[in-house]
Amino acid sequence: MNKTQTPVPPWRRRLLPRPARSRAAICGLACFTVLYCSAAGRGEPQAPAEPQAAQAAALADQGEAARFEASIRQMAGALFAHLGGDADPNQGDLADGIVVSSFVDLRQLTRTSSFGRYLAEQLMGEFQQRGYRVVEIRKSKDILIQERRGEYGLSRNPGEIKPEVAAQALVTGTYTVTEDSILVNAKVLDNRSAVLLSSATMVFPRTKLANLLLADSASARPPRARQEMTTMKRLE
Repeated sequence: MNKTQTPVPPWRRRLLPRPARSRAAICGLACFTVLYCSAAGRGEPQAPAEPQAAQAAALADQGEAARFEASIRQMAGALFAHLGGDADPNQGDLADGIVVSSFVDLRQLTRTSSFGRYLAEQLMGEFQQRGYRVVEIRKSKDILIQERRGEYGLSRNPGEIKPEVAAQALVTGTYTVTEDSILVNAKVLDNRSAVLLSSATMVFPRTKLANLLLADSASARPPRARQEMTTMKRLE
């Protein structure tokens, strides 16, 4: 007489004993590894390398910008070290205020670029962080507000800024572009006597960032009439 077997529920058939499940997992992993290696050996498409290259380029640009700013801080440190008795921001001639102008091309002192303007911007921050009273000569008398465009408080229009500013010292400099380097000379001048109070030199490599900042080099336009000359900023 045949014994009647009790039907096994479907959910029981799907469950394997623990050792069997472990062996199945190991076999599955081994099969996946073999298939992946075979695909790589046949040259089948894998993960694209372009995002990785773009990420590496972005990281390189960030490192380049960080090195550029570090060089500017180093140049500012040399300026502070060479000030001597004027190094105290609360005493001496520099206590009466400092203005910073764009660095210009040594070959043509009326020519500058984003490179020269950026040097000035960074040095303004360096002097202010050291406690010096830095005067922003581009501060406009009014703030221009435009919907969906923003608020503008700086200007290079002589008619929109004050014609005079009280500052005892001027921070400025020159740069010379060579095939693989940019030679920068920074200086602090006494506005009344034009005496050189401090100077520093820094060599910047011709990197992708530096070339980008130099690309818009242009000369200052001469005033068209004598009336424009009266609107120039006067340093007292």
